[in-house]
Amino acid sequence: MSTNTKQELYQLHLVGNVLCVEMSSVWSTSTVKKVLKDTQELVDAIKHQPWAAVVDIRNWIMPTFEAFEGFQEIYDWCAANNQTHEVTLCRFEMQKSIIGDVSSYNAEHQFYTQSLEEAEQWLVNNGFTFSYEKWLQAKV
Repeated sequence: MSTNTKQELYQLHLVGNVLCVEMSSVWSTSTVKKVLKDTQELVDAIKHQPWAAVVDIRNWIMPTFEAFEGFQEIYDWCAANNQTHEVTLCRFEMQKSIIGDVSSYNAEHQFYTQSLEEAEQWLVNNGFTFSYEKWLQAKV
């Protein structure tokens, strides 16, 4: 997959002990497999301690029906490798429902918001090293 296609569909960055994920468009099975592989590589150095993710799905539509099972694999792998908390930035209730169906996190460990400031504060309050400014810098 070309870099341009990857950037149109997703971007992954590590900021401290937080995986930052930006999702766009509709994900196919091959995209889900690539995201899982890239996630595994990116968090390899921090997976032996608790880590969090901030997942921005405001520009994401959903996985294709065929890709939905693979989407569950990403969540299962992350949970099995010490991801303990997640903030989901979403625009629509349907997006929240899709994530809620595959995520095993409870309300104490999963936070849904439309606000980047609230996402940052929630992560910091839960002991994670994160700033939105550093995320922006990582994207450059």
